[in-house]
Amino acid sequence: MKNYTIAEIRYLIERFENQKLPKSEWTHEAHLVVAIWYSTQSDLCTALEQVRNYITAHNTSVGTPNTDHEGYHETITKFWLWIAQGFIRNNTAANMEKLVNDFINSPDGVSNYPLSFYSESLLFSVHARHFWVEPDLKELPEIDL
Repeated sequence: MKNYTIAEIRYLIERFENQKLPKSEWTHEAHLVVAIWYSTQSDLCTALEQVRNYITAHNTSVGTPNTDHEGYHETITKFWLWIAQGFIRNNTAANMEKLVNDFINSPDGVSNYPLSFYSESLLFSVHARHFWVEPDLKELPEIDL
């Protein structure tokens, strides 16, 4: 796993926000950097709105259509923001660099972690792509919103 410096984190966010991040760099880890970044800046609802707008714009800029089967995924995006918010609340003394790297390298940061909460059929449904759906396997950890 990569360890990000604060300069790399800021550079990734700057390019993400300006639709300058190459498609090849829009990795799972980059998604987690985004989740931590916006979760430290805003509450869950505001972070979700910002990230939704930036992801859909990013996808468009790199030629990824936002459709029923690819591109932006509402449930996965909100899931990762939810998990990031909880991680931050449990690591309040950490700076941005430490938060990002600890999250990426934690058991909560593995790419298939959402499947601990969702069945594949629900998580990868068209409905879950367009709308938030509650987990069907186990409840999300509680966080103070």
